[in-house]
Amino acid sequence: MFTFVAYAIYLNRPSNSFNILALSILFILLFINPSLLFQVGFQMSYAAVFAILWIFPLLKKLYFPKNTFVRYFWQLLCVSIAAQLGVLPISLYYFHQFPGLFFISNLIIVPALGVILGIGILVIFLSLINWLPSQIVWFYNGIINLMNNLIGWVAKQESFIFSSISFDFGQLILSIITIVLFIKACTLFTYKRIAIFLISLLCFQCYTSFQKIEASKITEAIVLHQTKRSILFNRSGRNLSILSNSTEMANNLISDYQTAERIELTQFDSLKNSYSFKNEILLVLDSAGIYPKSTSMETILLTQSPKINLERFIDRINPKEIIADGSNYRSYIDRWRMTCLKNKIPFHYTGEKGAYYFDLEN
Repeated sequence: MFTFVAYAIYLNRPSNSFNILALSILFILLFINPSLLFQVGFQMSYAAVFAILWIFPLLKKLYFPKNTFVRYFWQLLCVSIAAQLGVLPISLYYFHQFPGLFFISNLIIVPALGVILGIGILVIFLSLINWLPSQIVWFYNGIINLMNNLIGWVAKQESFIFSSISFDFGQLILSIITIVLFIKACTLFTYKRIAIFLISLLCFQCYTSFQKIEASKITEAIVLHQTKRSILFNRSGRNLSILSNSTEMANNLISDYQTAERIELTQFDSLKNSYSFKNEILLVLDSAGIYPKSTSMETILLTQSPKINLERFIDRINPKEIIADGSNYRSYIDRWRMTCLKNKIPFHYTGEKGAYYFDLEN
């Protein structure tokens, strides 16, 4: 990609840069690997280069410092902002976060890369002729380590990382349209362009509000599959209760669910012996194996490998369905499956069939 663009710049024909960029995409898609189009890195790389070619010249015109040093870093800042605008929708869609200190990282990396690449070529040449002084190696490693340490320090500033941002495919498309229309409105201030941009911005806001309203209508309970522990989600609108007796939580799983489902409030509670979900009663049977002798339960959740005679249990409770999560021994799972098959009772093992959903909306 950069070879194609660099060639266009070398010809001193900036108008050809977009055509060359499109040609490189076509060449890669048709002749090398068409599946690259669906890879995140490919999408972000081309989005960043496209934004730099289009937005950077516009930003550079806003201010022209007389000082060469200031002008250099102003141009680096413009490149950083342009690239970040290009990858912003894709970054929010795939990673659901936005780095607030992106410009600092770029101001460090771009100047350092020029030095690293230049010395790197020298190091390769000297190593090929078997004449590479240890001082150059030490200096080269020092520059790379310094750059990595600075980048690592910036990455640790978590207070400047805006994470867990809910962003779906509809918002991705609308945000790209809004950014494009915003740039076009800034290049030429006309009533028509500004009106179209404001309409696109309003559409984005309306879609986001609609998704939040729809999320507030969802009511469900989910039995998750987690090895050696039991976790149950009880959701009411944008509020989530996480029920578990384990102190170790699957934080990534919880965070992903909160982001994808636009959860606003999360609370934690211990896992009780029974729950009532509208017209459905769930009995949780843990390692203690204690259960009511005569109560009829519709759904049974087996956790922590309870040592019970399942066939006798079925005769007494007469459940409609039995669920087993990932906290149970596999040998117990196989035995329970055969017992349920014999008694013609549906058996759901989360390790094979995935999480179990209680649909509480109906």
